[in-house]
Amino acid sequence: MRENIAMGSVADMLLGYINTAQVHDSNYEIALTMVRNYRKLRTMNIREASELCYVSQASLSRFCRFMGFESFKAFRAAMELDFSIRNDYSRTFFDLLKADDDKASQYYLKELCTGLQEVFSSENRKKIAKAADLLHDSVEIAWFSHHFLWDTGRLFQSKMIMTGRYIQEYLTFQNQLECAVSLTEKDTAVIASVNGSYFTLYDPIVRAIEKSGCHLIVMTQNTGSSRMNRADYVLSCGSSNRDDIGKYMATALSEYLLVKYAEKYGKEYE
Repeated sequence: MRENIAMGSVADMLLGYINTAQVHDSNYEIALTMVRNYRKLRTMNIREASELCYVSQASLSRFCRFMGFESFKAFRAAMELDFSIRNDYSRTFFDLLKADDDKASQYYLKELCTGLQEVFSSENRKKIAKAADLLHDSVEIAWFSHHFLWDTGRLFQSKMIMTGRYIQEYLTFQNQLECAVSLTEKDTAVIASVNGSYFTLYDPIVRAIEKSGCHLIVMTQNTGSSRMNRADYVLSCGSSNRDDIGKYMATALSEYLLVKYAEKYGKEYE
């Protein structure tokens, strides 16, 4: 059985499957029941979960393997990883939100504007333009990220295909590792990690990228980390992830990289 290392919440995996499943079979029904009862599911054993889904324990175990987990126990262990919304927003923001909605919105807007000023600084824009050239000159391009930046990568992927470039993006540890191993010195990897945690959490993938000899573009707020020394370009997506604004900065950064690429190389601009 392949090793499953969580790169996001189990909810993300279930929703991804439900949203793309072409056949609404028993696996689809199990996944749908799970997301509709997600908070309850986190406290259930296999007997309780199988009763919830109206399937046998054996069927539930097969579903867990279908989703990439060795067993229901491993599935449940992944659910215990804390991706709670309470970790995304500060108590200061929540208290302000309760006390004065206008002040809270102005506070949040200020945080967003500060981050965007960093993304669109002159120095960062120069590096973004050079990164666009690097993407153009690459044979293969692969996007590496986890959790919410999957969506940023998917947006980047879908828009880049309109310029004639296919970007590889995979959502599981094993598939990302296989992709990293397949890269060559003619290719480019893009690692998107707001706080830089990808380099620690998924070190085997990062080492495979480095060993491949491919070019590397990093999108992060942790621009001073020594782990970034290997990168051709380190693009800043702001300086703070307070109240979860980093995902907007990373998306804005990837969008600007996209439009610079389209400006220079997109067929619609010829």
